[in-house]
Amino acid sequence: MGKQINTLKSLLFACACMTLLIFTNCGGSDDGGSDPTVELTAAEKNAQLLDRNWKLSSATNGGTPRDEWTGFTLTLSIDSDLEGGSYTASGIPSDDGADLVWSTSGTFTASSDLTTLTRNDGVVMTLVASETALNISFNINDSGGRIAGFTGSWVFSMIP
Repeated sequence: MGKQINTLKSLLFACACMTLLIFTNCGGSDDGGSDPTVELTAAEKNAQLLDRNWKLSSATNGGTPRDEWTGFTLTLSIDSDLEGGSYTASGIPSDDGADLVWSTSGTFTASSDLTTLTRNDGVVMTLVASETALNISFNINDSGGRIAGFTGSWVFSMIP
């Protein structure tokens, strides 16, 4: 009787191992189903980084710090097709011309990797995004006197 029990235990152990082996080797199909190891495109990665609320860390114009932008916030919303989106901004100074640097809201089109956005007012912005920072660089062209002090090269450094 003892030999039969040992044989039965060995047989059950072998069956358990085979079952585990079979289920371990079962995988998803190669028909385009979801695979957790699929790499995101550059645009998808940047969309995840950009699509949030940002607070100003610093603003410079021509390399000169601009303190009147303290309190500036920016919310970017990327469209699902990753070809554009919209923004809302607050904390824009009341100085004449500041609204040409940022308006309270607008739309934009995006480059294929979401590193360049073109706002609906024609301003082309270059973006460098990470989990902890967003740098936005752009240029406001001089259109004659009205916006003195707000033309030139801008860099907005933002944090989430």
